[in-house]
Amino acid sequence: MKMETLRDLFEIELRYAYDCEDKLVKKGLPTMIENCGSPELRQALEQHLGETRNHITRLQQVFSVAGVEPETDSNDVFDKMSSAVKDSISHTDDGSPVRDAALIVNGNQVEHYEMAVYGSLVSFARQLGFEQAATLLEQTLEEEKQADAKLTQIGESIINERAARERRAA
Repeated sequence: MKMETLRDLFEIELRYAYDCEDKLVKKGLPTMIENCGSPELRQALEQHLGETRNHITRLQQVFSVAGVEPETDSNDVFDKMSSAVKDSISHTDDGSPVRDAALIVNGNQVEHYEMAVYGSLVSFARQLGFEQAATLLEQTLEEEKQADAKLTQIGESIINERAARERRAA
């Protein structure tokens, strides 16, 4: 699809967001949950998996408000981040705090990408007169910010110290 208007860009970014959330629910978050060792991290990821399911529902509502069929557009940026998660898992030991620290970095990267996309989508929706869509997108943006903050808090207060001790013990 050629981008000639803000509406075109809005629709493309909406499809990228939908692709990202869909892949997170189907594979990304379950893979991270399965491979993390920390119960605190697992709980945060499980909570965000539930939120991400809601993000998909909201995106479907945004598509409806915009009069567009819900579709995904393959998101190369997200696919590269998914590859980084696989690398983090394959290059660390099962259950290690270093793996958990790496998964937090991966999670923060995804959250920052999503915050950029959702922030832009909110602005675009407002400019295009889709106030209901903007409100829905803002809800998701706030949840992404909270998920990012939660991951950072877990890393700083629990995981990073454990990972540092593991290294000193080696």
